[in-house]
Amino acid sequence: MIYSIAIPVLGQANFLPTALSSIQVQACRFQLAVMDATPDNSVQDVLKNYTQMLSYHRHGQDAGQSAAIQEGWDHTEGDILAWLCADDYYFPYALEEVDKIFASRPEVDVVYGDSIFVDREGNFLSYFIEISDDIRSILHGCCISQPSCFIRRTALCRIGKLDTTLHYIMDWDLWTRLYKARAKFHYLRKPLSAVRVYSETKTASRSKKRYGEINRHLKCNVGLCARIRSLLAFYYYDLLIGKRSMTDNIAFHAIELVHSIKNVVWKRFTQRKAVLYGIESYSNKVFGECEIYLPLYGNYSPRQIVLEYRNVDALQIHINGHLQNVAPLACGEDSYRYVLKVNDNLISNLLKINLRSPSTNPWQFVSLRLPSNSESLKSAPR
Repeated sequence: MIYSIAIPVLGQANFLPTALSSIQVQACRFQLAVMDATPDNSVQDVLKNYTQMLSYHRHGQDAGQSAAIQEGWDHTEGDILAWLCADDYYFPYALEEVDKIFASRPEVDVVYGDSIFVDREGNFLSYFIEISDDIRSILHGCCISQPSCFIRRTALCRIGKLDTTLHYIMDWDLWTRLYKARAKFHYLRKPLSAVRVYSETKTASRSKKRYGEINRHLKCNVGLCARIRSLLAFYYYDLLIGKRSMTDNIAFHAIELVHSIKNVVWKRFTQRKAVLYGIESYSNKVFGECEIYLPLYGNYSPRQIVLEYRNVDALQIHINGHLQNVAPLACGEDSYRYVLKVNDNLISNLLKINLRSPSTNPWQFVSLRLPSNSESLKSAPR
């Protein structure tokens, strides 16, 4: 099978090489279309180094992101469709794992998997917690991560094209239309993409137009009470991952208070929060051990990994299957830090870290950071 991958670009020339590199290393055949609406030549200068990868590209104004994505699909002939924003990127095994499902399950129309959130520099933040293996929840919220979703072209032909009038939720609208048309979805429990989270993204902007699109979409699919709950959930999630003003903080804590009261009242009916790869959603609690996956591309080779955690004073750490012998450094009353020197032989395009506590008590993952080479040199002991 051939994969048609569309990349709509407006600026973001600094992120684009990582996205392109993540496609370049894939083991499956692909046709890549890049639609560049950037006014200057910054993106075109990047593309000069990747011309052999391009099946179609265009530089100039367009009718928006949705129209650009559809343009890319229309100018390629792949059996499987996907799109990747210029600031996101794939795990190196993504297409190969998805291809196994499509090849062995001809009845499957859509394959979707997990995503990780990373910051602007590519440091691990968390797993995308809203992804669900129950596709019925698609009517109440977007339970699919867009860059980790792949669709048979034949399935898209049955329902029509992307809704190019939508600016924020064209992906959710597409999944919903596929679900209503009885398309067969398959959830692949593996991280397939990395999604950058930073203040300039459309989601972080908390635009009224975005909430307007969400509200209209919910109105067509669920009742009033469910619509209000979903809108509050979207708002809470946006506050959780973005910067908050004083007013936002008041709203955020008010929602948390209502949620806490609800949990107390309905405690016997509630379940423990979702746990992805050993990390509990929102709290980042770990019960015993967890796994963190991070794709790496480009000329950057991290010399150190800085890991911070709380409520446990020792961890057993494996990097790509190799046990690391290093002592933790106390950096607070109940928080600790590991500074791991990286052996270049351990890392190619994928970093897999296994963290295991000898204690039976839960502990909390705080952060994982890969300092730049210059930072590593400055902080290295003399």
